[in-house]
Amino acid sequence: MEKNIGEAIKDGVTGVLKGTREVAVGIVDVVSATIVKALEGVKDVQTAASSVVVGATSIVIKAAGTIGADLTTVTKNSIIGAIKGVHEVGSVTTDVIRDTVHEAVKATAEIGGDVESVTKSAIVGAIKGTRDIAVSSEEVAEEAARGAIRAISEAGADAGIAAKNAVKGAIGGVAETSGHLTAVIKDTSKGLVLEASQFGGDLAAIAKNAVIGAIEAAKEIGISAGEAASAAATGAVEAARTVGEDTASAIRKAVTGTIAGVKVVIKEPFKKEK
Repeated sequence: MEKNIGEAIKDGVTGVLKGTREVAVGIVDVVSATIVKALEGVKDVQTAASSVVVGATSIVIKAAGTIGADLTTVTKNSIIGAIKGVHEVGSVTTDVIRDTVHEAVKATAEIGGDVESVTKSAIVGAIKGTRDIAVSSEEVAEEAARGAIRAISEAGADAGIAAKNAVKGAIGGVAETSGHLTAVIKDTSKGLVLEASQFGGDLAAIAKNAVIGAIEAAKEIGISAGEAASAAATGAVEAARTVGEDTASAIRKAVTGTIAGVKVVIKEPFKKEK
């Protein structure tokens, strides 16, 4: 990102956070306008989009950290603004979603922020930001989860807690946008396991925490904890089967039975009928 554009977004966000303007709206407006300006006139918008949103997200998070602002609010709304800005001049791809969430969590870790809470708010922002765009909530949740868990691993933070909060974020985002809740839970859990398998994460712990996150969030918003847990467990096992049968067996053992007081049963629509 060009220096003058970077300074503009930093000054704009700092002004919103220090001023009297409503923070959520202000951040969305500043980030989206800056990204539109950065991408206007670019020959290949799709190639440039990810690098622009990554740069913008990093600047916003670090500016907020400097003045002690609430990083969860800033993260959610900066991601909504980033997606809005890209959508105005091009297409929002899954790469943009994954890279934006990854950078939000990474930047938070770099300034010593609460990465677990930011993971949740980042995924809420990704789902809310794409609700009026031709990309499914399921795709968004999976890619956002992959970006988040990768950043958590790179930061050396607790991937299990992050997985739990990723699923909570997905449920929170969908609850606010009236999406397909169980499908989103399943794909979030799937994304977490798929991505973690690429960097040698503890897949069983990540899968189990995804189920726990689904249960906790379901109870908070008054939906079936059993259905939510089943969706998370199913997504984890489905992802694990692409890694290998031994991995699938270990994860199946970790996510079935009674977890946090809820009986968890795996549904396997991915099995082909004979």
